[in-house]
Amino acid sequence: MLCMALEGTRWVFSLACMDGQAMLWDLNDSKHLYNYHGGWRETINALVFSPNRYWLCAATGPTVKIWDLESKTVVDEIRAEVPGGASVECMSLAWSADGQTLFAGYTDNLIRVYDVDTV
Repeated sequence: MLCMALEGTRWVFSLACMDGQAMLWDLNDSKHLYNYHGGWRETINALVFSPNRYWLCAATGPTVKIWDLESKTVVDEIRAEVPGGASVECMSLAWSADGQTLFAGYTDNLIRVYDVDTV
């Protein structure tokens, strides 16, 4: 296990494994719900649930993937724009309280701010 996230209103728990999978668990029923395979070769560095949608975000390499947990599909894939094509990795994620903005911390010591209201 590399990282984990808890969604408190539905008591859903997610954890990331070394193989690039995010596993989803229902804590009320103590049962495994689903494995999300992003098709990555990178490690998942961070997980966070959206505060106002049933979404799970995963930071992996330079990419942030947003999964819709009900449809089990990728809603969006956000890639950092880096001048000169330098390589960066997303290492941390956080949502604004209203769920409209996603903050992503990268290895170039920048926090990028994404408006996800349009997703």
